[in-house]
Amino acid sequence: MNAKRTRILTFFVFIILTLGVVLSRFYLNVQNEHWDGKRKAVETAYEKSILTKATNVDFFYGDEPFQIVYGEDKLGQSVIVWVSDKDVHAEMAAEAFTEAQVRDTMLKKGADYEIERVMPGKLGQDYVWEVFYKKKDDSGTRYFYDYYKFKDGRFMDTYRLSLH
Repeated sequence: MNAKRTRILTFFVFIILTLGVVLSRFYLNVQNEHWDGKRKAVETAYEKSILTKATNVDFFYGDEPFQIVYGEDKLGQSVIVWVSDKDVHAEMAAEAFTEAQVRDTMLKKGADYEIERVMPGKLGQDYVWEVFYKKKDDSGTRYFYDYYKFKDGRFMDTYRLSLH
């Protein structure tokens, strides 16, 4: 009986290890495209802007998808670069409205808003801060996108999503 139990245990360990290897390979294959996109965005930002050190990359999906590359120039000043298939645009963070200022603006707008994400983006021809947030009311939870001009933080528009 012990030999049979050992074989069953060995079989289950083999199955679990095989499943682990297969799932990890699947995950890596799926993520490779994502990591590749980030790497290419950073390389493009290095080539076509003043960025010399990248610290983070976000993805913005608006009218035109952008990779938003955060980093520094050669003097150590913060730079944000929008990279798309058609365009590369860089802004010095010190010369623009900050994420903290955008969050502050949202708090003044209403304390009952729960901010999910604030990130640079592009709306039409304008470089913007996009604020994705939710608000609960009697009918449920509603999600919104607010857009503020990147340079001066002026309010531009609100997109309201259907109830969730």
